[in-house]
Amino acid sequence: MIKSIGFFINSNGYGHYDRCMQIASHLESNIHITFYAKAFQYNKLGHPGASTFICSKENTIRWDKNIKFNKVNFKTYKDGLKEHKHLLKKHDIVISDNIVGILKYRPDAILSGSFFWKDVYFKKFGNNKLTDFDNNLLEKYNPLIITNKYFETGSVKQYNHKLQFGIGCKLTPFTHKKTNKVLFIKPSLNYIDSYKDFVNKIYTKVNTDINLIENSIMVARPGGGIITYCVKNQIPLIALYDENDSNEILELADKIEELNIGVKQNVKDSFYNPFTSNSNYEKLDIKSNGFKLTANYLNKLLK
Repeated sequence: MIKSIGFFINSNGYGHYDRCMQIASHLESNIHITFYAKAFQYNKLGHPGASTFICSKENTIRWDKNIKFNKVNFKTYKDGLKEHKHLLKKHDIVISDNIVGILKYRPDAILSGSFFWKDVYFKKFGNNKLTDFDNNLLEKYNPLIITNKYFETGSVKQYNHKLQFGIGCKLTPFTHKKTNKVLFIKPSLNYIDSYKDFVNKIYTKVNTDINLIENSIMVARPGGGIITYCVKNQIPLIALYDENDSNEILELADKIEELNIGVKQNVKDSFYNPFTSNSNYEKLDIKSNGFKLTANYLNKLLK
């Protein structure tokens, strides 16, 4: 009998979708894969192999809009959760990246991610319905969450039911490169103007094509996908953060320095670039290949 996995993917940007694609690329060929995600994610990244894409009309999380209107849109969250509730029942395994609320319709769902949105919303808005809703589901079902142990933030660090892997990409031997170019990647959604404004003030010319990485440093908001890309390609990262952004991003900016893969940069401060080469990667010692290890775990579950 053909086994089936459904990836229920956060509607906030490209990183969550890309991570699921990376995991899915290592799944065995006899597993049928379905992605539930937004059209803009598919249009940007596509999907691997013979998998199925089902477009989500509703959003689950859109942090940029919550910041813009300074409120939690709990109704939108609930609508996004229930949109595919009947289809999700057909899968042997559902992977939620990283939407806790889907436990309401698939209590056995496995979570993928290294932070909880409930923490982000509580930090920004205080007591709110979304945080209470997710807290209740986590307490009731205690789901497994698969994490990158280096990126864990908030209450995920203390969560007691998790499978920890290292960074998703496979590491390659260190190659020394001088850095004389600047690669700036804008946040995938309309986050905070200060990121773009900061770069425009500092640089008269920047490269915005992520494929043109040779001899570059990366200047970007440090989401998990960007950090993984930098590690994979041994690019020093200037991790931009704005104090009005999510606590996840603020914590990840600190982790950049802990791992010695870059430096954090408050957009309100004077710019500081200590990198003339990528030599900071020469002694990097971290666990890697997390995408493949996650897929291997899922393959075994479906045997």
